[in-house]
Amino acid sequence: MQKENLIQQARELINDYTGLKKVSKNRLASKIQVSPAVLTFIEQGNTDNLSEEMLLKVINALKPASDFTILGTSNYNSVQSICQKSQAHSLMNAVIGYTGAGKTTALYDYYRAGRNVYYVECKNSMNRRQFLHSVLLEMGINYLGSVYDMVKQIIEQLNSQTKPLVIIDEAGKVSTNVLLDLHDIRNGTMYNAGIILAGCEYFQRDMEKAVTKEKPGYPEFHSRIVNWNILNRPTKTEITAICKGNGLNDDDIISDFHRLPNYRLLYNAILNERGQL
Repeated sequence: MQKENLIQQARELINDYTGLKKVSKNRLASKIQVSPAVLTFIEQGNTDNLSEEMLLKVINALKPASDFTILGTSNYNSVQSICQKSQAHSLMNAVIGYTGAGKTTALYDYYRAGRNVYYVECKNSMNRRQFLHSVLLEMGINYLGSVYDMVKQIIEQLNSQTKPLVIIDEAGKVSTNVLLDLHDIRNGTMYNAGIILAGCEYFQRDMEKAVTKEKPGYPEFHSRIVNWNILNRPTKTEITAICKGNGLNDDDIISDFHRLPNYRLLYNAILNERGQL
């Protein structure tokens, strides 16, 4: 029964994802790094060829990050609008926010619901090929070659689609070489694809320092960014609405939460009050 429940959950998540994103199950299999046969077995309800571990891998790759109720704060709405404009008009925009500004939540929501939208979160440990491989995997292409060939593959894939959008989260963590690769990707897709670069304040600060020092590649890349969109701190009204939208109605507690400087601390505080932490 446990395995049958997992298969049903996995099947629903797969159908939801492929329906919204309009991608094939083969592409999805490459993205989450499982064999296409696994998705076929799930569709068929074949319990003999599926382990619980494999089913959980599929489920965890596709399920929403949280059941926390997300409200349309000014930051959330701004990020959604920036994504829409960037995708519709093939722009490269930056989204800058302090830690806990809610940028990742808003970006990921747009990604989950959007067709031809790709999301990659940068890691400190990523080198050039690992970053490019992550972009290709997100597109459902499991390819690992030279840097030149991987950049070329990304450009060709984006140019084969109608108004795609690539979201690069934690962009402040990318190395100079990755930034130069992104510059090549931007140049190769300028009239067809949008790009969102999201990061903390230091991403903009470090970029501007590199431009001032005329560090090779940075002035050219900086000039490609249409706008640096700065996110706001939560208002008392937003804090109150988020609390009540997530089942917290004690006015004294809500009043105390008004002092919290960002959405992440608010999220943790609400979960703590609900006994989930």
